[in-house]
Amino acid sequence: MRSFLGRTSDRLLAFAAVVLLLAMLACVFFGVVFRFINRPLAWSDEMAQYLLVWMAFTGWIIAGNRNSHIRVTVLIDRLKGRARDAAEIFMQLTVLFLGLVLMTRSFGLIERNTDVEWVSLPLSVALVYIPVPIAGFAIVVQCCLRILDIIRGDRSSETSRSVPL
Repeated sequence: MRSFLGRTSDRLLAFAAVVLLLAMLACVFFGVVFRFINRPLAWSDEMAQYLLVWMAFTGWIIAGNRNSHIRVTVLIDRLKGRARDAAEIFMQLTVLFLGLVLMTRSFGLIERNTDVEWVSLPLSVALVYIPVPIAGFAIVVQCCLRILDIIRGDRSSETSRSVPL
């Protein structure tokens, strides 16, 4: 069941990343074309910037799923056995704490910006902040699953895909 959910969420995230990238590229493309014909679009730059924010959070979740964030492993590579597991769990707990902060604090940020409109379009600025609690939730789930894997002794999700620095 977990592998089915994992594959499904990976596919949905990849699809979302592709859609966001294509939408951002379209905004930039049309912005350039319309500037070239001397009819600039007032909304294209702002829309591209906000799509970039959404793409960044989507990329963060994808990198977390793949365990491919950049890590400095100089110290942890010197540890063995339980000490390494404890250090890895400690790191996962700190990231989990960040995810909890994002989840809990972002709703206030969204609420405070619901009545603020974009400069160029009649859309709420709160739309920009919607991926924050989603990313926070995803990070919390990823950290919990990784901690469970460490406790069970499953090394397959460890740093196999991360680049040691």
